[in-house]
Amino acid sequence: MIQSVVFPLVNGWLYMAGTCMVYLILLPQLRVGAHLRQFIFLCIGAAMLIIHLTLDKTSPFIYALQLAPAYLLLSMYVSLWVSAASLAIIGLSGYFMLGVSGSAFAAAGVALIIMGGCYERKLQWKAPWRLYLYGAISVFLYLSLYIGIDWAQGGELLKMPVHEIIAIVVSSIAGSQLILFLYQFVKKQAKMIGELILSEKYQSVGQLAASISHEIRNPLTTARGFLQLMNMDKLSKEQFERYRKYAYEGLDHASHIITEYLNYSKPNNETAKPLHVKQEIESVVQWLHAYSVEKNVTIITHHMSERDPYVQAEPKQFQQCLLNIMKNAIEAMPDGGLLTVQSRLVQDQVQILIRDTGIGMSAEQLKRIGKPYFTTKESGTGLGLMVVMSLVKAMNGKILFRSKLNQGTICEIHLQQVAREE
Repeated sequence: MIQSVVFPLVNGWLYMAGTCMVYLILLPQLRVGAHLRQFIFLCIGAAMLIIHLTLDKTSPFIYALQLAPAYLLLSMYVSLWVSAASLAIIGLSGYFMLGVSGSAFAAAGVALIIMGGCYERKLQWKAPWRLYLYGAISVFLYLSLYIGIDWAQGGELLKMPVHEIIAIVVSSIAGSQLILFLYQFVKKQAKMIGELILSEKYQSVGQLAASISHEIRNPLTTARGFLQLMNMDKLSKEQFERYRKYAYEGLDHASHIITEYLNYSKPNNETAKPLHVKQEIESVVQWLHAYSVEKNVTIITHHMSERDPYVQAEPKQFQQCLLNIMKNAIEAMPDGGLLTVQSRLVQDQVQILIRDTGIGMSAEQLKRIGKPYFTTKESGTGLGLMVVMSLVKAMNGKILFRSKLNQGTICEIHLQQVAREE
């Protein structure tokens, strides 16, 4: 008798523990609202229940008196709508797969949901012992109603020995305490995961604020120094103009740093649409023409595909990606050089290759590329490439870098090919 009563309960409890473990594994990736998280929890539980009933032989009595109240008890503490949906799933599964009494289960299940609703809306005790006691009372009420209705209808429970029914009732109430322990564990783990994610966000904000203050302080201090020098007596006109120029350069540099941080953090409200890659590349090359001439850099474009490649992207974001990478490539050639921009179609991918003949990067520098505040430029912040990499990721694309010292750098952007907009 112990085997027939206890083993199914332990087996069912393991399935419920599996449900909770799967949910906890997925939770850090579920950057969604509370209702959607509850829906995902419900789907995982439903899948586990179907697997349980399919793989394991379970009698209708064990299901109705042990497993069903355990599943309902776990769901009723999640939320009211989850417990109502669980009642429908558990009831229909038991009725069609095992032949569980529908009326007895419905009445007992509704009573358990009402108990869960009272807890959610009125009680919400913080003391664990009250939660465990309330769970035991809820399961006892469910069992009393189910057994009473089944006996009144002359159901199969009349054929069972009284001592077996008592053993099932006692084991179900005892098992409810394990379920509540599982619920408390999941709740604490979910809270800890949420606090960890929040602390990481606060840490990022703190690092960003510290970096902004550090980066801006230097040019502002320089500008302040030159402004103070401009107040000196007996300055020549040439010295005055030189000090003013340096002060303006410091202020412009501080403004440039602020603009980079804003570009990295601000949301974009543009709508993605199919973009003609060749036209977008040629447009950015025209913007950079004067700058490249000033730096003695020649820009050459090659479009390898006869077909016109299109990608799904927001126009300003796509142009900003190309602009940042090409501008970095030009600045990596202080003595001038050649900047080559290629576009090609490889199967269903649009690939854009941007190659320079500049100073290149070492293997160690390549590993750090795109990391916060890493830059190879004397006055850079490293946010330009961070912006590029985040934008490419938002477009469901990939970005790759290859480089060797004194041989230049190749940047590849891979994006999905889409159909032309009609």
